[in-house]
Amino acid sequence: MGRCTLDDHLLKIAVRRYNLNAVGTCCLPGVRDFFKMATTHRAYETSSWLFVGPSKINGFGLFSRKTISSGAVVGRLGGVVLETATKRTIQIGRHRHLCSDYIDFINHSCRPNAYVTVDSETVVLKALNEIATESDEITVDYNCSEYSLAQGFMCRCCRQPNYIAGYEHLIETNQHDYLRQINQFALLHLLQNARAG
Repeated sequence: MGRCTLDDHLLKIAVRRYNLNAVGTCCLPGVRDFFKMATTHRAYETSSWLFVGPSKINGFGLFSRKTISSGAVVGRLGGVVLETATKRTIQIGRHRHLCSDYIDFINHSCRPNAYVTVDSETVVLKALNEIATESDEITVDYNCSEYSLAQGFMCRCCRQPNYIAGYEHLIETNQHDYLRQINQFALLHLLQNARAG
């Protein structure tokens, strides 16, 4: 797998995110803000063995330079905490949604190899299965990352695409088998929201 710098990836993502096709786009305010946020929360500053590379799922993804055993910590997540969900957040509490560039590169999979846990104030990404060096993209199930996604989408990991909209959508559409499967690694506050609703 070819590697390039995180800045190269960020430029490509900024161009895609802001629908830009001109060279020298960094003069635009949205792109400057994106780079400021992205360079503040770089993946390699959190864990030196993580890197961004081309994804077979969508755009770019997060990978590891070392094999990560099942149950081991992939990395600790940090960033800005928002009160509402966005397209690029992980819910870490009832009205707390974590946003960072590190999270931006974690793609969805209906068969993820990682999951998020919240222990006190520490947000940790853990391996659900063994993650092979440089070949396995690190993925999570977005239905376990937000009670209700800010923007639902059709998954790109299955032959028959599934609609991904968050934990609440699974409850509303009576997907009991899926819920039983994911409850083992769903965040506690998602389960509490379901019981309160």
